[in-house]
Amino acid sequence: MKLALALLLTPALMVTGVPAVASPVMQPAEANLRASLAKMVDAGQSPNAQVMISRRGKLLIDFRLGHLDVEDRAALPTEAVFRLYSMTKPITSVAAMMLVEEKRLSLEDPVSRFLPEFADMRVYASGGLDDMQTVPVARPVTVRDLLTHSSGLTYQFMGNGPVPQYYRRYGAMRDTAVGRQPGDAAPAADLDELVARLGKAPLLHQPGARFSYGYSTTVLGALVARVSGMSLDAFLKVRILDPLEMRDTGFVVPDAQLPRFVTLYRATETGMAPVERAAASEYRDPVRLRDGGGALAGTAQDYLHFAEMIANGGNWKGRRLLSRETLAAMVRPLLPTGGTGLEETQFGLGFAIGDARSEAMGGLPVGAVSWAGSGNTYFVVDPKSGVAALVMTNILMSGERTDALRKALNAAVLRLRD
Repeated sequence: MKLALALLLTPALMVTGVPAVASPVMQPAEANLRASLAKMVDAGQSPNAQVMISRRGKLLIDFRLGHLDVEDRAALPTEAVFRLYSMTKPITSVAAMMLVEEKRLSLEDPVSRFLPEFADMRVYASGGLDDMQTVPVARPVTVRDLLTHSSGLTYQFMGNGPVPQYYRRYGAMRDTAVGRQPGDAAPAADLDELVARLGKAPLLHQPGARFSYGYSTTVLGALVARVSGMSLDAFLKVRILDPLEMRDTGFVVPDAQLPRFVTLYRATETGMAPVERAAASEYRDPVRLRDGGGALAGTAQDYLHFAEMIANGGNWKGRRLLSRETLAAMVRPLLPTGGTGLEETQFGLGFAIGDARSEAMGGLPVGAVSWAGSGNTYFVVDPKSGVAALVMTNILMSGERTDALRKALNAAVLRLRD
């Protein structure tokens, strides 16, 4: 108890919205989590951190550390707006499963049924960028392949093989601070153009062969738009964001949110450096590409509502977005993600799922579901205990720093699930 109290009173930890009454379980969970994140902020390894954790809808932990912008020393506000990047993906996956529930889509539908740009896809076989050999797909890419990242689509920044090189040469990418290199072709201007370019690109492997991280959820977002007859941002707003009261979440950061929009940093050998400040952000462009795989921004409070809906089997405050059965299917392990360290988990329909191996490494707890963004936003939901947890920051980093951040939140979830 003395250790927990001392940690709560250290200067780096004073910005907080913690409930006045703390349960015995919550106190060590919060103290340890605060200490781990404060160490990163104080060492200049992260500009900030905002944490929110609830259990069965009751807020248990809520605190903020660090600054909106490190250079001007502005404190991180309660309703800070973060770039969600790939934490957009679970939201888009839920949108697609809504259409599956309504029988407007089937998991086994060929994507080309709705996106003719994906007819006649071909798969990389051999050679380099200039002498590439391809073969026809053994079967069409399906909706299930998109949800499980087994379509064969990749990202331009996933290695330097011939297929990512193709993406760079022919602009099969969106305009973002993540993964751009000098010499890349002009990115796609809108979602339809990106889908068309991806439809011409070689797949990394045959559909369904394995997990390969990439533009699968981006294409899934385009599919939601085509099938629903609505723009992706309109569908998300009407069907997910408004029912969950995610009022500050969207593809564009408007003027009213600008004073709360955090600066994006990148990790350096000696600490971090700014990459994108609020006023000059891509998120300020009102016609930017609506990428369901990585382009939403929002607050911790907003995303907690989404996580609580997942924790509660598709229901939030009496508003049902998905049936319990559909959500259970989404969080059922279907294939391994591969990779190394904490990156290796099981994967379902849009979510990573923890197992004994991942928990033993300090990664995702057994049965918990999760995903993260490249700016190091990270959320974890434990459906069994009803714990919904997230940490928000905006710094492009990986390796030990990212592992430390995720391990800290995973440990808190483990303490609170018992």
